[in-house]
Amino acid sequence: MKLAPGKTYLLLLILSVAAQLAFGNFPTGFFAFPMDLITALLWIALIWYGVKEYGTSPVVAMLLSASATWWALGWFVAGCLVTGLFPQLPANEAAARKGVFAALGCYNFTSSWIFVAGMALLLTNLGLVTVRRGFRPGKNRWRFVLNHAGLWIALFAGFVGSASEQTVRVQVFRDRPNSEAYTMQGKVRYLDKPLQLADFRTEYYPNGVPRSFMAEVLLGNEPVRLEVNAPYSGRPGEDYYLVSYDTEAVSPRYCVVQIVREPMKYAMLAGIAMMICGGILLFLKGPAKAAGRSGEYEQAGSGG
Repeated sequence: MKLAPGKTYLLLLILSVAAQLAFGNFPTGFFAFPMDLITALLWIALIWYGVKEYGTSPVVAMLLSASATWWALGWFVAGCLVTGLFPQLPANEAAARKGVFAALGCYNFTSSWIFVAGMALLLTNLGLVTVRRGFRPGKNRWRFVLNHAGLWIALFAGFVGSASEQTVRVQVFRDRPNSEAYTMQGKVRYLDKPLQLADFRTEYYPNGVPRSFMAEVLLGNEPVRLEVNAPYSGRPGEDYYLVSYDTEAVSPRYCVVQIVREPMKYAMLAGIAMMICGGILLFLKGPAKAAGRSGEYEQAGSGG
């Protein structure tokens, strides 16, 4: 039995739309640590086992076909277009929207069942192609695997890592430490270490408009320097940004610091680095391969 990629993907698209209409957006919080790591390991293990033991089965053969690759890429590109055409809102604001597009999750599309299903199919296809090439002999296979495995890691970390990503803002006062921060949805989060403003300096243009500002902040007992567009990196995957300050007082009484936590940040950067290394190796192999073919053509011509 041979499965048709087009009909299979259309059926999966219809099912994902039905799930979106029935249940609302996918609960991406499911992928928070450690489920993100467990999901990645299980996914890779299943892909590996599927290629090794069931490489000729109808399902695996269909997912490895060129048509399946084009369908997966098309689904992903269409999803990216939706995120560009519709304003992407926080979950609570997106849930308050009405209409067909809101029901389809267009205002928070990366957490919709439609986008999640498309990303899952793309990652499955990419993983199967990468593992299959790894099983095949050839000098260039590890260059191919390095490049495509890096892409898989970057996509997975960027998508699944968003479930563990957290952005909060905290007012940092001059007269007292504060550990009470707020999410973009207005929920209270308490920080491990309180912050207190120690010093604040502002530079102005000749017309009096602020040009830049800098804050000296105590993070617990550690002095930290924050500037606009120059965040401070705390723990791995945690960055502190200076976003605002008290503009009503000559000597600001507080500033506003935004803390962004991205646990999968370095995994995504590692994937990008693998892609770059694989691309460079493939590029370096190209000229040598072309030179070898040129030599073969010259020998063939002289022999004639």
